[in-house]
Amino acid sequence: MSASASMDTECPSSLRHVEEAGELEALVQRVVASGGQEAAAAFPRFAAIVSKYQEQPQLLDPLLEGLVQPLAALLRAAAAAPSAADLGAVRGVSRLLWQLSVVRGYKTVLRFFPNEVACFEPVVALLVHLDALASPALAAAPADGSSGSAAAAAVPRLDSGAQSLWEAQYVLLLWLSMLVLIPFDIAIVDSSLAEAPTAAQHGTAQASSGSGQGGSSGGLASQPAAPAFPPLVGTIMELCQRYLASPGSTREMAAVVLGRLLTRPDMAPALAAFLDWGCAALTGTDDSQRASFLVPGTALAFATLFKLGQRSALLVPAARVFPHAVQLLGSRLAATNALARKLAVKLIQRIGLVYLRPRVAAWRYQKGQKSSIAANLSTPSGGAGGATAANAAAQAVAAEAQQRAAAAAAAAEAEAEEDVEHAEQLEGVIEALLQGLADRDTVVRWSAAKGVGRVTGRLPRDLADDVVASLLDAFFTQGASDTAWHGGCMGLAELARRGLLLPERLPTVAPLVVRALEYDVRRGPCSVGAHVRDAAAYVCWAFARAYSPEALGATVVTLAPALITTACYDREVNCRRAAAAAFQECVGRLGSFPHGIEILTTADYFTVSVRQNAYLSVAPHVARFPEYFEPLAWHLLRSKLRHWEKGLRELAAQALAALVPHRPAFFVDHALPFLLPLCTDPVLEARHGAVAAVAELLPALRAAGVSLPPALEAAAAEVVPSIERGRLTRGKGGEIMRSAICRLIETTSAAGLPLSDEQQQCLYAQLRDNLRHPAPEIQAAAAAALAAFAGHYLPHAVPEAQRQLVQQSVAALEEVGNVAARRGGALALGALPRWLLQPQVAAVLAALAAASVPEEVPEARDAETRVNAVKALTAVALALLGQAAEGSSSGGSGIVTQPEAGSISAEAVQQVAEGVVEPLLAALEDYSIDNRGDVGSWVREAAMEGLARLLPLLLPAAAAQQPAQLPVLLELTQRALLAMLRQALERIARMREAAAACLQLLLPAAQAAGVSTAAELADAIQGRPLEQYSNLEALPPLVALVVHPPLQQTLLEGLTFSVGGLDAQLSAAAGNALADAVQEQLQEDLPQLEQLGGNLLALWRRHRRGGRMCTPLLLTADLLLSRTALRDLQPPESSFPEGLLELVREEVKGCTDVPRLHAAAGVLCQLAGGAEPVRAGALRSALILLANRYPKVRRYAAEQLYTMLLTFEPAEDGSQDVEAAMELVEGTAWDGPLAAVRPARAQVFRLLGLPEPVPVAAAEGTAAAGQQGDGVQQQNGGPPVQDENASYSALLTHTLRGM
Repeated sequence: MSASASMDTECPSSLRHVEEAGELEALVQRVVASGGQEAAAAFPRFAAIVSKYQEQPQLLDPLLEGLVQPLAALLRAAAAAPSAADLGAVRGVSRLLWQLSVVRGYKTVLRFFPNEVACFEPVVALLVHLDALASPALAAAPADGSSGSAAAAAVPRLDSGAQSLWEAQYVLLLWLSMLVLIPFDIAIVDSSLAEAPTAAQHGTAQASSGSGQGGSSGGLASQPAAPAFPPLVGTIMELCQRYLASPGSTREMAAVVLGRLLTRPDMAPALAAFLDWGCAALTGTDDSQRASFLVPGTALAFATLFKLGQRSALLVPAARVFPHAVQLLGSRLAATNALARKLAVKLIQRIGLVYLRPRVAAWRYQKGQKSSIAANLSTPSGGAGGATAANAAAQAVAAEAQQRAAAAAAAAEAEAEEDVEHAEQLEGVIEALLQGLADRDTVVRWSAAKGVGRVTGRLPRDLADDVVASLLDAFFTQGASDTAWHGGCMGLAELARRGLLLPERLPTVAPLVVRALEYDVRRGPCSVGAHVRDAAAYVCWAFARAYSPEALGATVVTLAPALITTACYDREVNCRRAAAAAFQECVGRLGSFPHGIEILTTADYFTVSVRQNAYLSVAPHVARFPEYFEPLAWHLLRSKLRHWEKGLRELAAQALAALVPHRPAFFVDHALPFLLPLCTDPVLEARHGAVAAVAELLPALRAAGVSLPPALEAAAAEVVPSIERGRLTRGKGGEIMRSAICRLIETTSAAGLPLSDEQQQCLYAQLRDNLRHPAPEIQAAAAAALAAFAGHYLPHAVPEAQRQLVQQSVAALEEVGNVAARRGGALALGALPRWLLQPQVAAVLAALAAASVPEEVPEARDAETRVNAVKALTAVALALLGQAAEGSSSGGSGIVTQPEAGSISAEAVQQVAEGVVEPLLAALEDYSIDNRGDVGSWVREAAMEGLARLLPLLLPAAAAQQPAQLPVLLELTQRALLAMLRQALERIARMREAAAACLQLLLPAAQAAGVSTAAELADAIQGRPLEQYSNLEALPPLVALVVHPPLQQTLLEGLTFSVGGLDAQLSAAAGNALADAVQEQLQEDLPQLEQLGGNLLALWRRHRRGGRMCTPLLLTADLLLSRTALRDLQPPESSFPEGLLELVREEVKGCTDVPRLHAAAGVLCQLAGGAEPVRAGALRSALILLANRYPKVRRYAAEQLYTMLLTFEPAEDGSQDVEAAMELVEGTAWDGPLAAVRPARAQVFRLLGLPEPVPVAAAEGTAAAGQQGDGVQQQNGGPPVQDENASYSALLTHTLRGM
């Protein structure tokens, strides 16, 4: 057993027994007790339990007898009276049995069916009854397809009644496949012969006439003359012939029934009749739809027949069927039907096995005593036990040689006495099988491979060797297709498994297998060959199981490096796993793979599953061993660096650099001389791979302490100028080369290669060009390269050149109309070192701050420019503070170590506080939106990360160097904390998580510096996993901070934005958290509630008439008024209701946004239930909405108004008739025509004692509903202008929110 197999069997999660055994038995007992009526109800649970053991079906074996026999007894009772049987019960019971056969296998389940002779006829009768019920037309249709229209009608269709009965037909055919093996003449069982006993006696004499008529009429049981076999057999054959045209599982079971029935010794006449019918069916039919089902079924029946029958009785049928099978393989039907080709190949191999005598080839290789895995793994590799191991190995070799010699002599003696029969037919069989090995479908190739193995195992040695030679010569050539290579590998594996590939052939086969392990042929934009490499790994696995270590001999040296190379470096995960499994099998069974155990501790089936881990972790571990280093390195150099996939070439370059520590001299002597000429290769893949590899090797060699020879240094320095002279960065593949060139410039600078002035100018020109490229990844690579280039080469440049570099970057940042140049300029400024920025730091910070602000013209706005500017501000600030942050060159987040407070100058603290922190805080207000969504979130996230990295550096530095600056920094830190808190409560999960991470990073420094709200925030945030912020688990603890007045407005702003979002789950969670927190902590504290209301109004005034917060503020106000004690704030004690009413009226005025009008209606109705004077104003505004231009708004406002009137207290003077107003509101169709709505609204005004609204003259070209959206008529009496599509986007938003 292989190590992987043993690991699987010992897995603690594997099942040990059927845990639901009692439930299964109870279900069956329930079905039996109901006579099968409960079978349909029990099936779903029964199927769920049984399917659980699909991978370990043997666990069901102890239960099968108790499950199958009672259910089979129900079928037996139904078969006793077919016409009276309950069709539903039969189908339900059959489904249970079918489920068992699917999971455990029909052969195992069949053993528990009754096999009494008395069951034979009833089962056939029940099957006939079901067949007649399923498709009545089948009974009158011919089975051979001689009549086109009748045959078409006879095909069972999936949409007919056969669909609901196929499980019952399958189970009855399964049972019948055992009953046809009764050890009696079937004529004795056939009750229809009781009145004419002589018919069976004369059947043999009439066989020829009966068989001659069978092919033409197709009805084997309805011949005009007496049949040559019992009518019962004819009925079975006729049913099975029709089921052979079925596309379902009944076809396979019908083939089994025919195979077992027709191979009985007393069924020669029936076999002859079936041959007539089957050959006619294989040759073709006029109905192509029927043929696509019937021909595969017939081929399957013949294959089963030749598999189960006696060779002596099947030689003549085989000779008759063989031409039809070959014809089928090349037919037009088979050309488009993979199943037909597969079954044709299967039939041909079965015919070939009939031609050959069944025997075990005496000449085959036999491994002898099975090797012990433990012994193989414990075999000493040297030391004191080396001589003993060598002697034992020599003795084993001698013993095996003697065994093979004796076997060969016996084989030669046996073959000398044997003549191969049917040589001509066998030649056709082998030719067809070899042809099938190159088929385009895998299932056909797999069937052909098994056929080659089976047929070769019965051939004499010379002929078998010819088959192997043909396989090697035809399938492993340079021009062979990928399917031929795949089929050849599967054929070799089958021959090896059976010992038919003799050890003498292994030296020839091993190089072919190695080539198959590397097979990868380019096809257009991709390649083919993964299936070939997977099959080659299977060949190696077969070698490990079939041969002894001595038989493999030197082949191990060839296979071991190829296998481990595929396991580490193949592109496809299935190929890496297959090669790793084969390597593990070879190590366990052979014990002769070098360093096998040490490698398996790292390179196994699971560790190679992740490509990056296999390339960068597993392969370097394997490369420690000398036997594997060069195969791994050369595979990367010659194959993977030329791969069609760009990402794989870059990963291969990194993997090559990971091998440098094991043998640096190899890369100086061989790798770089091999790669440098390829950097200007005309083939894009080779050129890009070479440049990427050189770029990765330079820093790796420097880290290994290796100095390049002057010639290699000069060649490496000339790579970029050579590419530029060849203009290889333009045209096809230019973008790919640009990224690689930037990486090469970066590593060239890091390695410190000497460059001439011309070469430096060429490199800088490339960087400037790439910084203006529109692709973000190229700009990022250029910025990283510029950081390294400036750090190594620019210190030696003249001051004017240094100044021009900064000025050019600032000018690019301010360039109008060129978005790519602005993005690149920001990245370039963020990549420059401190000494280069210091002389012009004020201009740099001003330019970056201006670029981080959204442009006034919406069309000119670019979110990526602002993101890059914000990241560059952070990078420049870190440079000024003397911090080298990893990844700062590209603006990414890096790791900043806490410096000594005295190491940062006071001037730097002031520059960063004024020129960087303020713009970053302003960037936290960027809520820009375009067709990609909230692109401002990218800017806000970058700003939060920058503040979280800078403020912990500034606070201690200001306290130590510039105490006068500390209050300003404390105020900035307070603003930063509040802004991050707001982001931690907003809509986007990614932003909530990022804000929490930044808060956790900033809060310790803020607490130490004494920021006022830091302690409260730390209690709610510190120590909480970040995932809780994205999944909203951390929302209630954060909202509980509403009790602290300094945090209330920030909390309300963040929560309000979430409450008004499109995400219903987030909206509900935020609303519930806010309402619960206010009720639990502020319910009894009216001053605190007044302060909360004041903060809400202050927030509203900051966002007055602003599109982003209008609807969320209305929804939040409605929520607080309906679910919290905020509704208790009433005039004259509180000014909150009056201020709220004023703001709501302002938002409604001229509004065309349907969701906003809905929310306003809710707030107005809430305020209308309060005290005067707010009550009358809110009620009037709510009533005005009853004549809004949008029917949806009118209807919603009426619903809210009716709900409010249910608890409305009328005025004491009796001027309000609330009951009549409620009846009118309820009885009016407010979403009807405005002409009918306005009189009703006027009457509601009168009933509630309110003056009717005064019509307002509308300006030219505007609707009369402009004022507060009331839809009042114009003074001339004309209707207002109605535009139902004026707010279509708002309607869509409204629908998404489920309102």
